[in-house]
Amino acid sequence: SSHFGSSPIWLKCGSLPQGPRLDTRPPLSMSRPGNIAKALAACGAVQVAWHGLDAFAAPSSGQAPAASLRGATAPAPAESAVAHLAAPHGSGAVVAVAAGSMALAAVGAAARRGARKSTLGPASGAQTARGSRISMAARGGAAKKVLIMGGTRFIGCYLVKQLRDAGHEVFVLNRGKTNGGKPEALPGMSDAEYQKMLEGVTVLKADRKDPASVKAAISGAGCKFDVVYDNNARKLEEVEPLVEAVMAAGGCEQFIFMSSAGVYGPTGMLPFTEANPGDPNSRHKEKLTCEIYLDSKGLNWTSVRPVYIYGPLNYNPVERFFFDRVARGRPICIPYGGTFITQLGHCEDLANFMVMCIGNPKVFKQVYNLSGNEFVTFDGMAKACAEAAGAPEPKIVHFDAKKVKPPE
Repeated sequence: SSHFGSSPIWLKCGSLPQGPRLDTRPPLSMSRPGNIAKALAACGAVQVAWHGLDAFAAPSSGQAPAASLRGATAPAPAESAVAHLAAPHGSGAVVAVAAGSMALAAVGAAARRGARKSTLGPASGAQTARGSRISMAARGGAAKKVLIMGGTRFIGCYLVKQLRDAGHEVFVLNRGKTNGGKPEALPGMSDAEYQKMLEGVTVLKADRKDPASVKAAISGAGCKFDVVYDNNARKLEEVEPLVEAVMAAGGCEQFIFMSSAGVYGPTGMLPFTEANPGDPNSRHKEKLTCEIYLDSKGLNWTSVRPVYIYGPLNYNPVERFFFDRVARGRPICIPYGGTFITQLGHCEDLANFMVMCIGNPKVFKQVYNLSGNEFVTFDGMAKACAEAAGAPEPKIVHFDAKKVKPPE
């Protein structure tokens, strides 16, 4: 779930323990050093992420991905070429116990604070040596024609910027109601930098809820798209017209789909891997259906499942909820004792990961859970935001969400 006041929040925290002991192999990381308190800037204008995002390694032995997750069989073993971590792994154990509607978790030495090499690792089912990681295909190569569904807000803006920096030609498809359909300028970007970014951006206007307009816009672009990013689909009926239009225009080399870590179901053992089953009652369950559909169409798809995304331009009340209460000196209301463990990832790191997928055959038909390295409870998040804002430790009020009736 992506909001408070619901049933327990079950989010991926790393690699699933294997065998008779806990597998404490660290997750693969795109490094952005720091700690939680320092990572959060005051009053919701978050500027720095901690430890970046992780492309989590597959189980080290014997665990095949669930076919129901992606409608695909396990991929072939990964190539033997690996690039090792820059720093020692350490041996911190992770223990998590969950029961019913409560989760009490103790995390010891969860993540190294030091910087690590930026890499892109294998997804579910790929076999690697413990403590090693798959080398990433070189970034660069020929410029691509890239289609982004949305592209006017938050993640889309960071994605456009990084694609343009990499020399790609970008098309954004949206209704054109915000900023004429163009992406927002990023914080700190000068007018000259913004205009330079927009030089390679074409706006295609259509409402994805109107399949005919989507097909007309893509057909009217008069080109074949090499890479498609679908950042805002929630239902299969929204994905199907897009895929049909792209296929009619000549297909694409890659289709990168924004899913969510909220697809996973409850479990008594944490952390999650991409092989954990999806929850048929999740509000994101249709994203799983979309993944299966993309595979059935024979596309080279990649599914990205972030946890909570934070950072400047965020329109969802993730960090803003905490900072708003801290800034006003109000108590912070947190459900179920504040002990749920979650993770966050910075918007710029997510965009960086998505761009690095281009031209990388190791990500074809793979699922990636993405988040920062650090684990944090909701109580810990509240305290970290107060510390970052230079405010006193906040008053935290715990409540039972099941007993609260939202106002009409």
